[in-house]
Amino acid sequence: MIIYYSLTGHTKKVALKIAEKTEDKLYEVQLDKPYQNNPLVVARFTKEKALGVIPAAHKITIDDYVIYLGYPMWGMDMSLAMQGFLTANDLSGKIIKPFITSGTSTLKMSLKTLKKLAPDAIIDANFDPDML
Repeated sequence: MIIYYSLTGHTKKVALKIAEKTEDKLYEVQLDKPYQNNPLVVARFTKEKALGVIPAAHKITIDDYVIYLGYPMWGMDMSLAMQGFLTANDLSGKIIKPFITSGTSTLKMSLKTLKKLAPDAIIDANFDPDML
């Protein structure tokens, strides 16, 4: 299963490429109060980050053992939207293959958050979508 959050379409593009190669089903993270792709998103993100607010995301049934988890990097960490998804959904016992989109950040910058929010999952930090 490929689970991703994409505000601008960059992460979705990578998720679709993975789906072409793996034939896994796609799920786009849904928030109770979605972000809007406009200049106000930066103000909302900044306020939520400063206050420690994680947006509520929908809970889903996850039967797959291997999860490709895609998210943009915001403020040098995993997007708050994906943090909300991981807060709402238990990935214990799953293998997570994370992938990110960012102009400047690296996956490594988000691994601490990923391990905190999915402590009982196996994280494949060496996954590279281009190597599929």
